[in-house]
Amino acid sequence: MNSKFLLLLVMCLCLVRPLPVSALSTTIGRDINFPKNYDSTKTKVILAVVRDERFNFVDGIVSHWPPDWGTRLSYTGDAASLNAFLAAIRNIPGVGMSVILYRGRNDELRRDSPWQLDFSQARPDQLTVYINLNSTELDIEKVQLPVWSASAP
Repeated sequence: MNSKFLLLLVMCLCLVRPLPVSALSTTIGRDINFPKNYDSTKTKVILAVVRDERFNFVDGIVSHWPPDWGTRLSYTGDAASLNAFLAAIRNIPGVGMSVILYRGRNDELRRDSPWQLDFSQARPDQLTVYINLNSTELDIEKVQLPVWSASAP
């Protein structure tokens, strides 16, 4: 059997009977993919911040890669909006927050939002806020990063 014919036959079979494929990530709205049996009180408080209309939601994505199973939500806005977002996240009881500053992209291949919220099922009591230092919407000098203090033992 000729190799070109065999390749054509395989391609036709794939069109007729597609192979099952699992997406590595899927889009999500103003929501978070919480683990099963996650604390319902924390769920409500986190979602209240995520869905707060004061914060301009852009897009969301859920990664289906174990063990993270992360949700990344993107937001846009100025420094005042980001400051309010950081304060709201910081005030969620029983949930820690980390902040990561990064130099995002803004070119024809990708446009990173001014900030993103990351929730990982591997660390369900920790929220991470990524702040894009290259964002043209944020006046970085006006961003008020949270002040952390060491707890007494």
